[in-house]
Amino acid sequence: MGLFSCSKNNDAPSTGLYTKNDASKQVVQTIATNLGTGFNTVFDTLITDSTSRASFCHDFTHAARFFADESGYVFVESLNGYNIAHPGMPEQEGTSTINQTDAYGKPIVVEMINLAQYIGFGFLEYAWQDPATQVIENKLTFVKQIPASHWYAGAGFYLDSDLPLMSAQEVNDLVVISSVDAVAKGMGTVLTAQHTDSLQRVELMRTFLQHIRFFDDLSGYYYVIDFSGYNVVQPPNPAIQGTNEWNIQDSHGNYLVQGLIATAQSGGGFYEYYWINYQTGEEELKRAFVKQIPGYNYLIGSGTYMGSTH
Repeated sequence: MGLFSCSKNNDAPSTGLYTKNDASKQVVQTIATNLGTGFNTVFDTLITDSTSRASFCHDFTHAARFFADESGYVFVESLNGYNIAHPGMPEQEGTSTINQTDAYGKPIVVEMINLAQYIGFGFLEYAWQDPATQVIENKLTFVKQIPASHWYAGAGFYLDSDLPLMSAQEVNDLVVISSVDAVAKGMGTVLTAQHTDSLQRVELMRTFLQHIRFFDDLSGYYYVIDFSGYNVVQPPNPAIQGTNEWNIQDSHGNYLVQGLIATAQSGGGFYEYYWINYQTGEEELKRAFVKQIPGYNYLIGSGTYMGSTH
């Protein structure tokens, strides 16, 4: 896993295993990047005034907690050091944080701004008090620029023990679980807070998700299906959006849409089926994780391809 790569873990170290820190690094990078991309597309096309943009970020990020203990969150700040949304420290919202330093005096906001403004993205390590332990610990945060607003999104985690060691597939599963769960919760909140018309909700979901891609091969994306079987959002193939796929079967006879819906309605989880990998054009086994968007008869899903059927 490279420093700036949202990689599907095919480049395993010699042990074939990854540390807990490796996995958390992948999660925060993927989620911060994906939300930053989604915010940017929405701001570029649907929401143009700064007050409405700030409200959108606040509603989305405060709902989009992740990790099993919900300690993960995304914050949004401006490139001039003004805090827009911060689920972890809401008292900072609307204030200037430009002079903020870590426990040893490192100018962390200035350094985050420099990463976002001049490189576009990057990791920053610093010493910060963990609210769960009240102890100063090393924290690693990833930031991603939101060019349409001159803001940036960030997410981080406290560096922990290397254990437990995880396989590449376990890391991929954690990335997919965490990111789908975060986006589902954030999307459910903004659909309610921002729009009451169903057509506007569909437009918002399609706009937010259309340019999000992750993993090194760009095979990662989010799709949305409603519980009656209609394909609502399918970024790599928008031509099938709006079509009913209730009875669609994969090449092995699996009713894939029905299986995805049943999995989401039962609380969410993994469902495997065969699907074309849009990056390779090959049919592959796909391991998808789906969740219901809270408050709506929609599921959102994403997954990893497990290899060619040939």
